[in-house]
Amino acid sequence: MLQSLKDTVREPSGTKSAILLALKSQTGLHKAWVVVEAEEDVAVYEKYMQSGTTVVKTSVDSTGRRGYANVEIIVCEVKEEESKAHIMGIRDADYTRYNSEYVLPVNIFLTDRRDLETTLLEAESVKQALRTWVSTYDEAFATCIPLCRHLGYLRIYNEMADLSVTFHKNLRIAKYWDFSKHCIQVGWEQDITAKFVSLAEGKCSATDVSAFIVEKSLEVESDYDICQGHDILNLLSLVLIKKEYSEKSIMLKMIEAYSLDDFKATRLYANIKEWQGAEGVNVLVA
Repeated sequence: MLQSLKDTVREPSGTKSAILLALKSQTGLHKAWVVVEAEEDVAVYEKYMQSGTTVVKTSVDSTGRRGYANVEIIVCEVKEEESKAHIMGIRDADYTRYNSEYVLPVNIFLTDRRDLETTLLEAESVKQALRTWVSTYDEAFATCIPLCRHLGYLRIYNEMADLSVTFHKNLRIAKYWDFSKHCIQVGWEQDITAKFVSLAEGKCSATDVSAFIVEKSLEVESDYDICQGHDILNLLSLVLIKKEYSEKSIMLKMIEAYSLDDFKATRLYANIKEWQGAEGVNVLVA
């Protein structure tokens, strides 16, 4: 049986393969390649990069997965296989600032804050846009922070102690939201900590968690470094109640409001500008 044209002429599977294929041509070699974690990152960064000289791609691998590890792997392996490639990656900083063992790979750059979402949330133009959109934004944001900070502390402890507790399955924001009273449940902090300790299977106690927070002076750190952006948007959508304020809608509003001036004020922008100079390519629009 003859194979179909679709079967015989396939698109490369994953970003790495697609870039390596493109690099076989002179056009591909002269392009600058920027690998980011996911589609939201493309929506933000692509606006501020020259479309004629630069290609921004998500970190999708052959299995369809994306993430910060893929960003690092793709950039490293493409550069190893084609040394002439102009390739860099942008990943969420996550909690690397608290991990003394983390070594930032060559050609990889971090968000200024914990992740893309918190970097956008800190920008004044984004704050103003959200306040115009919903008059109670500041109050709603303030309501979210205590719970999101506590989850942030636990995420940092989980990473530093190598506990492998899975948050998105077991410590979801919605579990601690009272849908009938439209507020965070009473006793949420103790409940979350107890659940975390239980999931750690005896490897830590509530006292250990409290001692870690104090030892690392985490309580004085910025909300934008401690809180996970997805946690904030998730809880914001619950606090604001109306369907129009879904996580997706909030994120779209943030992306629309984030300006070139906001981006130019970041360390990330400065790092990319330095990189493009060293590479001899034009990536940034300004």
